[in-house]
Amino acid sequence: MTSEIIIGNVCSLCALASDSIAGTRKKTDQILGIQIISQFFYAAGSIVLKGYSSTAQNAAAVLRNLAAMKRIKSKAIEWSLIALGVVLGIVLNNRGLLGFLPIVANLEYSIAVFRFKDNEKLLKIALIVNLIMFSAFSLVISNYVGVAANLVVAAATFISMIKTARAKKKGGAEKTAEE
Repeated sequence: MTSEIIIGNVCSLCALASDSIAGTRKKTDQILGIQIISQFFYAAGSIVLKGYSSTAQNAAAVLRNLAAMKRIKSKAIEWSLIALGVVLGIVLNNRGLLGFLPIVANLEYSIAVFRFKDNEKLLKIALIVNLIMFSAFSLVISNYVGVAANLVVAAATFISMIKTARAKKKGGAEKTAEE
């Protein structure tokens, strides 16, 4: 295993830690804020592992999350950030067809963040889809921790969604019984 693979995988391990925390948060600002931290770690790992289309998506994701957290309602800014991610990803793609995975993943998640930023469930579903696509790309660039990290975070996010749904259902059943 080369030193680049080791360094890239260590960066992804740090991203895993922060993404795991993000996947269990209930407030969208907390989810988005913690994801900013993980994007820096993912970007560092992608640079080391020469997955440049992914690095471009990490940079665009930081800007997207900041705009969503600031509740920027400008369609022009939202679409400019989405276009920035796509254009940078295409320009920096050095992995051929598979290099489009992070571009599509970021496009899907960016649209979800701007459209569903106040809907925890839809935001988490979009996150899961995003993580699965990034897992596939991580495999392409030998980011094995990234593969595992993304799949673990996707599973943790899914489990969190189930727990939230059960708690809401149980709370609703108790209210019905009281009435």
